[in-house]
Amino acid sequence: MIELRNICKVYHTASRDIKALDHLDLTIRDSEFLALVGHSGCGKTTLLNILAGYDSFDSGIYLHDGIAVNRQTDISKSSYFRLQIGTVFQEYNLLPYLNVRDNIALGGYYRKTADSRKRVPELLKRLDLEGMGHMYPHQLSGGQKQRVAIARVLMKQPCIVLADEPTGALDVSNARNIMNIFRTLNNQGMTIVLVTHDLNIARQCGSIAVMEKGNVAVKRDLLPS
Repeated sequence: MIELRNICKVYHTASRDIKALDHLDLTIRDSEFLALVGHSGCGKTTLLNILAGYDSFDSGIYLHDGIAVNRQTDISKSSYFRLQIGTVFQEYNLLPYLNVRDNIALGGYYRKTADSRKRVPELLKRLDLEGMGHMYPHQLSGGQKQRVAIARVLMKQPCIVLADEPTGALDVSNARNIMNIFRTLNNQGMTIVLVTHDLNIARQCGSIAVMEKGNVAVKRDLLPS
């Protein structure tokens, strides 16, 4: 379980200070599928970046299973974010000079297990990418690129997947396929936090947190349709 308590984050610019997160409190349960929604500028991306360890915060506490992550040594924090958290981006972030197989294998780099590359064929099959391992990102559709990005994250074997607008660049059909993948992963016990501006996408998650002015205004579980 992740608990964020009293998190504050201010960006300092030459003309003014911008308060991105304002005493934010949020609990993310194990195996929760949480949608983060809200207007542009409400703090969704800043929150996701803090959860992923890409950004620091000015005050507050970040707890994982009762342990204060932000109070650990730099080595312990780095290990936590590398091994426990996986991120799926809207723009895929695939390396253009690596083929699909190698892009996926890259996700297992930090695990350094002897059989990590043996998982690539399994993930190609699992993400409906069989026969595409030799292809390069420029040869793939948007939906295929996003499935490769998800496979790369699964190679990492994280406890928590953070997804930043993962369907934002996709058509309706591909967005539906990506959400089906996330629901399957969640049903298998993975914790997923998904940022979206699309309420139709948010309603497909298990719970929803509405952000306003750098804080969570409402968080509730969604009833199955």
